[in-house]
Amino acid sequence: MIKNLLLTGLISLFAFQGFAQEKPEMVSINGGSFWMGNDYTFNTYGASDEAPEHKVDIASFKMSKTEVTFELFDRFCDATGYAKPNDGNKGRGKLPVYNVSWEAAIMFCNWLSKTEHLDRYYEIKRDSTSFSVTINENSKGYRLPTEAEWEYAARGGANAETFSYAGSNKPEEVAWFKDNSKGTPHEVATKQPNQLGLYDMSGNAWEWCYDRYDKNYYKNSPESNPRGPEKGTDRVFRGGGWTSNADDMRMTSRHSFSQNKEYGMIGIRLAQNL
Repeated sequence: MIKNLLLTGLISLFAFQGFAQEKPEMVSINGGSFWMGNDYTFNTYGASDEAPEHKVDIASFKMSKTEVTFELFDRFCDATGYAKPNDGNKGRGKLPVYNVSWEAAIMFCNWLSKTEHLDRYYEIKRDSTSFSVTINENSKGYRLPTEAEWEYAARGGANAETFSYAGSNKPEEVAWFKDNSKGTPHEVATKQPNQLGLYDMSGNAWEWCYDRYDKNYYKNSPESNPRGPEKGTDRVFRGGGWTSNADDMRMTSRHSFSQNKEYGMIGIRLAQNL
């Protein structure tokens, strides 16, 4: 009996240690003010969803050092029965997870919070036709970064320099992208980090943000901790992927996709309240 109890305890301990090794490493980011957006880019119609540049105040928060890997996301799938995302025969393990919908990213955040005994940041209501989310502002559970937090962190937070990409003006130093990826994602944290120690903010996998998308949002967004428009079904993703050209990896470049659809190169970077 005692041997059985000891064996059970050791198995549980090793299982916990195995999970702990896969926990995301979070970086504390001091809040501050910055100028978000870009007044100097134009599309073929003479307008840009990156304009106008506008002042934004960001509260201190945490962000994951790397993008969420297949290794960790697959653990979520094994525990919940959620279908594992298709890796396109490119591999899994320490590669950044991709082919993940925004809704799946939200459910993953709540699951990860539960495993660490943290209050869930998201309250989810869903049925066969709808998926709605409200937030618990006081929770220290895992969540997606807001678009403003993402850009602030990519720029280097309070240590920002005038780089075009997250940590450098030379994309090959910090990013896996069209020119050097050979058409495949790479293990996380194999390029140089930015000033905050964050890897792959440019390139490798695109990253979901919390915000709904509106091309005109910058014209009237609040100055303090904006979270995006209140209505809409498309969500913002940022940062560029392994097939992106250099222009798509600029830190102000914005893109959107339906929240309930998987897109082959969008993955997850985590945030938390301090």
